[in-house]
Amino acid sequence: MTPELNQEHVQPDEDDISDQMVKVTLDQMHTENGRGLRVQHAKATGCVSAKFQVSADIPADLRYGIFRESGRTFDAIVRFSNSQGTIEPDGAGAARGLAIKLLDVTGDRAIPEDHDTTQDFLMVDHPVFLFPDPQAYLDIMRRKNVPLIGSLLAGAHLALFEPDELAIALAIITKQISSPLEITYWSGSPFWLGHVDGLTGHAVKYTARPREDSTEPPVHPETMPADYLSQAIAKHLADREAIFDFAVQLQTDPDTMPIEDVTVRWDEDVSKPITVATLRIGIQIVDPDGALAQQCEAMSFTPWHALAEHRPMGGINRLRKAVYEASFNHRVGH
Repeated sequence: MTPELNQEHVQPDEDDISDQMVKVTLDQMHTENGRGLRVQHAKATGCVSAKFQVSADIPADLRYGIFRESGRTFDAIVRFSNSQGTIEPDGAGAARGLAIKLLDVTGDRAIPEDHDTTQDFLMVDHPVFLFPDPQAYLDIMRRKNVPLIGSLLAGAHLALFEPDELAIALAIITKQISSPLEITYWSGSPFWLGHVDGLTGHAVKYTARPREDSTEPPVHPETMPADYLSQAIAKHLADREAIFDFAVQLQTDPDTMPIEDVTVRWDEDVSKPITVATLRIGIQIVDPDGALAQQCEAMSFTPWHALAEHRPMGGINRLRKAVYEASFNHRVGH
């Protein structure tokens, strides 16, 4: 099937893959101190309050959803995390996550029966995913589920049969950072930005770039304290704010910027990210045991907490819809 600009292509077996993926996901969920952990991004390195201000000069064709009203400011809760499904030291190789939850968001929802009033943006510090599509994601998760040798088996398969995916995995786990407040994050997967009818608008990806990135990363992060990233966030925000420029990148070529293959990076020289908002994390006390941290851990963060004008696109996002819902329900005992 020839790809078209701003168009998804749903595969006929996606519902079956989704059902299988939910089962595999629930089989992999862990608990700690009697509470269920997220199957991914189990460990928060910080949960903070923030302001998300829409830019004043957004181009007219991008003024949809939360970006409709220039200059508007949303209250937000931001969760920084490590990508593993277990609680590991911050020095262990992992993707670093940024989950932004905007509050008091009104409008038609991406899921019509969803009555939530939030808009979530989920991002990591790598521009592409490890797996291109739902079937590949299911395959790698199944291999990881093999008792005792699952991770070894998954790694061996990548080394032997998927060299491109192996290169992505190595790039992710060998990346060294000094602070979650000083790195760039990408959505990796695409989203709709346009009219609720799906006819007028763009397929986009999101980026969040820090205004400050001056700290040298540790040479040997494995020797750092187990919570050194949490300490870095707390130290930074004790006396100065952290600011990210939030941008959208438009799909301009359906072949080189595919929607259904999230291992392909959209070239930022061809389609330059356009800043549409500022995420401002003010000076605050970051308490890992405080009320905000507890509230954060009880929350569900999913790309499907979204307005219809920001509907998730592509097979991986369609898969995430069922998986995130099942994971949250299992975690809270529903």
